[in-house]
Amino acid sequence: MTGFKSKRAAALDEEGMYLVHQTKAKLGAAPDSYHTFKQPERSEWKCYLFGNTPQDNQGIVWIPIKGQEPNWFVRWMMKVCFACIWVKEKNNG
Repeated sequence: MTGFKSKRAAALDEEGMYLVHQTKAKLGAAPDSYHTFKQPERSEWKCYLFGNTPQDNQGIVWIPIKGQEPNWFVRWMMKVCFACIWVKEKNNG
């Protein structure tokens, strides 16, 4: 079976009703497991992109992942070519 019509026909039962998978979940019951996501640690460096400055902060700010900051030459070229400002801020943590 291939094609849209055959897939649609396969989803119908004998009476022409769409088949629905039933689950055994109980309403109001807590799930069996929780999924947590660990976000990577952010760097002390902030990049104020495309003319944005730390004083007005009315644009895009990018904070790279710790250990993946660009070197001095890339930061300088971004400043020259794209008017980006890199600032190293101290963490109070």
